[in-house]
Amino acid sequence: MRITNIAIYPVSIPFRQPFGHALHWRDKADTIILCISCDSGQKGWGEILPRSYLGGGTIDKVLSRDLPELFGSWRGRTFESGDQVVAALREERHTGSYSLAACAGWELAVLDLAGKAFGFAAGDILGSVVGPEVEAGVVIGFDIPTEKLEKHCLLLRLTGRRHIKVKVGRCDDLRRLQIVSATLGPAVPIRVDANGAWSVDEAISQLRQMQRWNVRSVEQPVAAHNLDGMRNVREKTGMTVVADESLCSFLDACSIIQARAADVFNIRIAKCGGFLASLDLVILARDSGLCCQLGTLVGETGILSRASEIFAERVAGFCFLEGKGQNRRLLVEDIVEDPGAHGIYGLGITVAENSLARWAASTSTTLAGVQGVAT
Repeated sequence: MRITNIAIYPVSIPFRQPFGHALHWRDKADTIILCISCDSGQKGWGEILPRSYLGGGTIDKVLSRDLPELFGSWRGRTFESGDQVVAALREERHTGSYSLAACAGWELAVLDLAGKAFGFAAGDILGSVVGPEVEAGVVIGFDIPTEKLEKHCLLLRLTGRRHIKVKVGRCDDLRRLQIVSATLGPAVPIRVDANGAWSVDEAISQLRQMQRWNVRSVEQPVAAHNLDGMRNVREKTGMTVVADESLCSFLDACSIIQARAADVFNIRIAKCGGFLASLDLVILARDSGLCCQLGTLVGETGILSRASEIFAERVAGFCFLEGKGQNRRLLVEDIVEDPGAHGIYGLGITVAENSLARWAASTSTTLAGVQGVAT
């Protein structure tokens, strides 16, 4: 297998309705789709979803620096086996200086291509399938108005949803939690996510009041860099603290452990650098006595969402996949055909190239052997 070409598609897909939390509102998905080709004509697909507050990556940086450098280091290399490809990916993680989002998307595309070329599933690098499909975790954002929250939660209850996270960080948080708790009932524990919107004092005060409504954990109660503040929240409320914006890289994880800032790592393939980097974080957490939860990013297409499902299938210990299926309902159109029909090799997905062309940000062009999209 010799990599010969890369097609780059900056894509913007509108949402059916906006999604909001304390720090950001989104009404579209701005992502980058990769298609890597090899000398046999096979294609591998990946997705890069950079967020400046999750690892510091941006679309401009990915397009202008990360992808040209990655392609330059891989173009023309010949691989004789899947093991050689995986070894090269491991080496790239330790020698490259690319954004984590770019690493994740590149890894997925290479694994999708190599899996098709050498006849293995991308998830095989994580181990065997460990159990039945995990349940979906639901996220309730600010896009659900308080006056419609009871009806929304009633539907969740009727459909048997048991893993619920509520975005917090605004003036009517307590009222919203009261509605959620009363509607779902005492058997359903509630997780809250402040996205770093609170000060330490605000977090402690709010969480002490929220505990009456079956709130079991808080995700990112204070700013990502404030690890001492996260530890204070843990110690003064006794509540489980989940690190999300604070946790992207392996170095982040080590700092969190050293500071005793969290009980749980929130793993997301797109922000943590791909399968291999995410697996390293899970192993580190478990060796350090911490737990992990698995989630998606708002606005992912079916490429990244399928990657998260694969990770949940191959890595033990996850009770739910947060956001599972939500992006499919959020996007006006996904670019992945029939996400329930999975092939054997690579990521097992089929990209609808007509849909991809429909949402590509601009027209296709070719530059220095790299097929891309002019921006």
